[in-house]
Amino acid sequence: MLSASLALSWVRRDSSMYPFRKRNPDQPLGTVLQGDWRVPALVATVPLLLVYLIVPLVGGQDSVLAVVIKAAVPFAWFFALVFGAVAVVRRIGGKEAGGDESGSRAGAEGAGPETEPARDADPSGGCPDSSEPPREWSIDVLRRMEWKRFEDLCCAFYREKGIRALTTPLGPEGGVDIHLFQDAADPARITAIVQCRAQNEPVGEGPVRRLHELMGREAVDKAFFMAPGGFTGQARAYAAEQRIVLLDGRLFLAMLRRLPAEASARLLEFATEGDWTVPTCPNCGVKLVARRTEEGLFWGCRLYPNCRCRLPMGAGEPAAG
Repeated sequence: MLSASLALSWVRRDSSMYPFRKRNPDQPLGTVLQGDWRVPALVATVPLLLVYLIVPLVGGQDSVLAVVIKAAVPFAWFFALVFGAVAVVRRIGGKEAGGDESGSRAGAEGAGPETEPARDADPSGGCPDSSEPPREWSIDVLRRMEWKRFEDLCCAFYREKGIRALTTPLGPEGGVDIHLFQDAADPARITAIVQCRAQNEPVGEGPVRRLHELMGREAVDKAFFMAPGGFTGQARAYAAEQRIVLLDGRLFLAMLRRLPAEASARLLEFATEGDWTVPTCPNCGVKLVARRTEEGLFWGCRLYPNCRCRLPMGAGEPAAG
């Protein structure tokens, strides 16, 4: 009973000390065994110290206590072996991940994936450059733009055209990014939806089909898909059948250039202000940071471990939340 109480108190203590280690039942067992190996190692020694040293010294030659101790020996060894095994697994896992677990906790403000600590990448490894913002629109500007900035640019473009446009809250990739309101008789009615996909590869038919499904859910008969990387032939054919307007990089560039000079310059300044090439976290909306692990470079959330979002280095679109 004493050993069981100690085990329960250790679990509660471990959860309260490291709330970010809480796992759901669907996660693999390996992630549960991560943590500071010293804690289970210490717990493993407590039952043995109690039955072999502390209780005999305090109880003296009490015959009843001796019987209790003898009965408790198997349980003490059981808990010692269990927690000892957990300590060994955690210790080995910490070494394989590239260091001690205490170092991983020290880097909580932007550490890498759950199974290995990460460190800041040097500028040559993919961090944003410090060059001056571009002075004119180009395909390169659109393709270098991170996904959230591109979405905000599309929304600002519609507003420059005199259309009321609102971006939707952050969420998994594939949903509606912008709502357009063009009904003068009913200003609150959504008249069209916009999907933005800031990736350099052509968008296939699948995302266009999903946009068509969203048209039915939103009860609109007009949709726009904006993607600097263009679209495949199958995507264009399907969009033509469903009356979905596809805007690739070259078409959107022409539309930006056709705006009044002042409006075009204003959008360019807005689009390239600050870290305009650094991806935004699709979960919490903060800028990601470049991280390096044994697996290579990636973008990680600076709010780690509260947010474990990560994007491949060079990716233009967020992974599903």
